[in-house]
Amino acid sequence: MLFKKVHSLYNKLESIFEKDGKEISFLIFFRIAVASIALIEIGSLYSDLPSLFSSSRTLIPQELLYLEAGDFKYLHAFYGFLKSNELLDIFYSIAVPTYITALFCILFGLFTRFAAGIAVILQLLIFKSFGPFNYGYDFFLTMSLFYCMAFPAGRFYSIDAKIFKRPQIVALNYRRVIQIHLAIAYFFSGISKGLDVGWWNGNSVWKAIASVDNSYYAVYPLILTVVGIGTVLLEFSYPFLVYYKKTRKYVITGIIMMHASIAFMMELYAFSAMMIVWNVAAYSNITMINKTSDVETA
Repeated sequence: MLFKKVHSLYNKLESIFEKDGKEISFLIFFRIAVASIALIEIGSLYSDLPSLFSSSRTLIPQELLYLEAGDFKYLHAFYGFLKSNELLDIFYSIAVPTYITALFCILFGLFTRFAAGIAVILQLLIFKSFGPFNYGYDFFLTMSLFYCMAFPAGRFYSIDAKIFKRPQIVALNYRRVIQIHLAIAYFFSGISKGLDVGWWNGNSVWKAIASVDNSYYAVYPLILTVVGIGTVLLEFSYPFLVYYKKTRKYVITGIIMMHASIAFMMELYAFSAMMIVWNVAAYSNITMINKTSDVETA
């Protein structure tokens, strides 16, 4: 009886992750887009990064920058180890160049999984070292790099494919993982915003945009209220509306417009780009390479 229940559960899970023929294009697009955004973002920060991440040039002592980080106990032990072994200066000098090199390896698909693993570790060490300045982009970048490591993202349209000549097979629908992740993220984000009265009266929207540009102080309150309520309802209803094909294109369009507005109004370009990439990768019909006939069940 127990075996039948377990087998039935396994079959249900297998059906959820059943392939739809778009896995290869998804893996190619996701890998290239994530690496490109990460490279552009770290490139834009490169000249100012020593002010936040360096052995002696930070505006605030490095220990104080990661003091409020949730990973303080790990970072403190890590930096303590480096300092006691006189490796601190070496780490600061190679961390960012190595991280950038790993991102280029992901972009071109060279030792992709290994490079993604290195990139995840260094991205956490670098950006968690100035935790108070982190925001949503940093967390989604960590998850994106992790998925590049977990998925066979370097198996297609990559240098790895030319070197290792691995079978062009896909074991499951990796897009479904991103779809489920997005559904959970937006749903709980919608609940969190819904519990904040500021999203229902427009105050939270006003604070967000006014903190970037004071010219938005004169926005008509009704517009702010509509935007706030619309954001709450859109995020909360996302997993339900995106499930049905008839409403999917509308909710995805709404989400993309929301993130494009965030980029324009709040200048959070990297975050908005990453979220748009996730939604496009998860639900759009990307046709970068057609190898459906080569896709087999592993």
